[in-house]
Amino acid sequence: MRRRTRKASGNGEESGADALPRMRSGLAGMPLAFLGFALWRAWVSLSYAAPAFDFPLLAGGGRLLYDVFLSLTALAVAFCARRVAPLNDQRALLVFCGVSMTASAAANLAALYRPELAAVLWLPAILLAGAGSALLILAWCEAYSCLNPVRAAVYLSLSMAGGVGLTFLLQGFRDAYLQGWLLALPVLSLLLARRAWRSLPAEDRPRPSGSMLLPWKFLALLSIYQLVAGMCAQRLGDEWLGLVGSHSTLATLIAACALFACAYFFSDRFDFTVLYRSPAVIMVCGLLLVPLFGFGGSVAGAFCVSASTMLFNMVVMLFLFDISKRLGVIAIWLFGLEEATLAFGWLGRGAAQALDGTLPAGWGDSAVAVVAVALVAAMTLLLLSEREVGTHWGIRFMGKQAADEGTSERARIIGICDDLAAKHGLSPRETEVLHLLAQGKSLSAVAGELFIAEGTAKAHTRHIYEKLGINARQELFDLLKVNPKGL
Repeated sequence: MRRRTRKASGNGEESGADALPRMRSGLAGMPLAFLGFALWRAWVSLSYAAPAFDFPLLAGGGRLLYDVFLSLTALAVAFCARRVAPLNDQRALLVFCGVSMTASAAANLAALYRPELAAVLWLPAILLAGAGSALLILAWCEAYSCLNPVRAAVYLSLSMAGGVGLTFLLQGFRDAYLQGWLLALPVLSLLLARRAWRSLPAEDRPRPSGSMLLPWKFLALLSIYQLVAGMCAQRLGDEWLGLVGSHSTLATLIAACALFACAYFFSDRFDFTVLYRSPAVIMVCGLLLVPLFGFGGSVAGAFCVSASTMLFNMVVMLFLFDISKRLGVIAIWLFGLEEATLAFGWLGRGAAQALDGTLPAGWGDSAVAVVAVALVAAMTLLLLSEREVGTHWGIRFMGKQAADEGTSERARIIGICDDLAAKHGLSPRETEVLHLLAQGKSLSAVAGELFIAEGTAKAHTRHIYEKLGINARQELFDLLKVNPKGL
């Protein structure tokens, strides 16, 4: 029985409802390689987010430079996605990833014992660390995007929580052992990423695709969350690094446990709309209600903001996993852009400093709270409406929406076609042609179904393209957010 469970665990084609009973039979049957992402999270926490040692290379904005190089590398890979994907099959880039991260860790430790080397090593070491981290993150995200959504949610939440636990565990090691782990963790995480990738059935791995849809509304809202979290973190300073932040903190642990509970225990009856809206509620409580009633003041408020940001970040990652697998969008394109939102956390820190320098004493906290609540509330309502999430993108991997995927997907596509037809003034016949084109049918098939000449079908198609402002079939698929291969 155990062998059967372990075999099923590696199959990304199972539906959420089918996979759930197998997962609940015991976590021992899970492919543990997919939890290797926790190793990288522990490494970056101990090396940059909350350093285990006073590394000389981090003095003078080293952590900021690390995030800048990480974001720039992620963006570069995203814009080269068509050439690079799948990243896990690019042996040269993966070797560079492992070598660069190990070299950066070695440079950090060398400067710890020989501070005079810091002036020479600091820029190359941080550059290599940021570039290597970006590649490793994208490799992991590419592997996760091949899983069914429920399983991806479980593995991602366990990796996040595992990174926190591993960080706290390693902090108790003697210096020599901890330094050895700092050298080994990146390579171990990379090897597990390769193992996880190889464990996927060939049919689950991404096929070459030119689709590069951009869910900019989700990324815009995530950027606002990062901005607000950065403002709150700046006010707390470095005193509470173990409590708030985006890496191995108590806020991350709480958010990961909440997501795990939703995915593992309640995914068969959980409403996804609750999950993507709850971070906004938590953030508003952290900014207004908690300080108002004096429950821990700014520390408790910042904790709520940090937890909500981390939860929303994981929700966005699950969303990107889903559309990458279902619509055939290149995973490293989506996640390269998602990682670039790190920069907004530093913009938030700068905004908090600017407010402190311009406003009268005591007004800064109130100004931050009011502006942040207004931004989060307005953007959540405007950008993440029920229609945007359900109809346009077809998120259905939790709750009742997973019951009949084929029917819900067809209904979603028909709804988008009808909306476009009404908005752009398509005729009834052009609307019928649009419905058939959205299903991936050829012009001859469209002509056959509508009992018209193929030349007439071609003319209708040309008129549709002109009215929609597009020039090719792939642009139509991108506009409709549909992958005809999956229909």
